Amino acid sequence: MANITIKFNYKDSPHRDYKGICFNEDGAKALLSNQVKNKLLDQPQRDELLNYFKTLEQDTGFQKSKTLLIDIQSLQNQKVDVQNFRIGEAVAEVILEENFSCRFYWNELRDARNPKGNKTGADLVGFIEIEGNVLFLFGEVKTSSEQKSPPLVMTNPDGIENQLKDLYIDQQKRRILISYIKSKIGLVDSERFKQDFDNAIKNYYRQNSKNYLLYGVLVRDTNPDENDIKLSYEKLKAEILEPTGLKLLAIYLPIAKQKWLTVINGEQNETN
Repeated sequence: MANITIKFNYKDSPHRDYKGICFNEDGAKALLSNQVKNKLLDQPQRDELLNYFKTLEQDTGFQKSKTLLIDIQSLQNQKVDVQNFRIGEAVAEVILEENFSCRFYWNELRDARNPKGNKTGADLVGFIEIEGNVLFLFGEVKTSSEQKSPPLVMTNPDGIENQLKDLYIDQQKRRILISYIKSKIGLVDSERFKQDFDNAIKNYYRQNSKNYLLYGVLVRDTNPDENDIKLSYEKLKAEILEPTGLKLLAIYLPIAKQKWLTVINGEQNETN
């Protein structure tokens, strides 16, 4: 975990723990301006569309199309324009993918007609591999600058605690999420995606075990504090029973969240 410092770490089992990590400023800037930006722009999809437009531009009859030229230039110079909570979700996905054996094959922004709108269902829908077993991962992400520990986004009625409990209690909601992720398999050229789904669904239904994992991620621009998630973990583990997995992660970025977009778009080098 380059540029990452573990500030606190508590582990009950490979499936159940909480952790707090932080970045130095250079690491946070690199994270936002590279992986997070690519996630928010959906770089693979954007590049595919841009290449298609450029090929079309070479065809007779399209070389003088001002509309096509404008769209090509727009894609080439595209800026990220999203709310901070969406940046927090992208940070969470990138960190989980790069450091915690999680896999998210489908960028959910492709489903959004309005990139500034709210997603339906869980914020995180993917897979996690633990000790060689692949499980469904359903999770929630919150971003907070509140100078209080824990912040209200952990404990209020729409906070991570209640959202994770709801995912645990509501089997229909989980079934909808499973159906959603299955519907994306044919849209992604990935044999591993198919294998992960097959393994995860077998673990989920085998002997009615409820073998899947719930992940809560808190993204902060405050000083690290174990109390941000410790109390929530203690409450949740008493209600979300094994074998269902439970993990909480607090991510601390030393850049004020109102400056995240500036860093992502490279509009200034100074963030202080």
